[in-house]
Amino acid sequence: MPFPQDQVARLLTNRARIARVMFIPQLVAALLLLGFAYVTGKVHAHLLITGARTQGKIIALVPVRMQGRTRSGTTMIYEPVIEFGAGDRVLRFQEWKGSQSSAGLGWAVPVVYDPANPSVAMMDRGLANWLPWAPCFAIGLILALAALKGILTLLHALGVAALPERA
Repeated sequence: MPFPQDQVARLLTNRARIARVMFIPQLVAALLLLGFAYVTGKVHAHLLITGARTQGKIIALVPVRMQGRTRSGTTMIYEPVIEFGAGDRVLRFQEWKGSQSSAGLGWAVPVVYDPANPSVAMMDRGLANWLPWAPCFAIGLILALAALKGILTLLHALGVAALPERA
């Protein structure tokens, strides 16, 4: 048999053995995705769930050099500095999501901030608030549930998951 057919035949004959341990790569991928989602989205998720909304104003644009795929190797982006009022205080923050355009100075923008700690804030970008962490969380959660099902199936097949009978 040619090369691919040998491997396909071996996979098909070992299908049950492979299915029993398939939860391992699923669990690894789930942990990586959930870890990434936690690190990149914990502040944003907290703000989106418990945050207050207000209007802010872009008062400055800070140029930041980013490594990119251009001929020079770098790309210039502009991160807005936003000023907003929370109660009797006026606060400023630099939004980490920049753009390649330097337009926007003086624009009014929606802001989400933590009422308990107004220095934690972000520009409200609608559905973009959920990127990149929420899709990673959703995929990681699905993979974690699939891995959990695989672990429970393996334990059941080994007889470990059997509950003792009650009298």
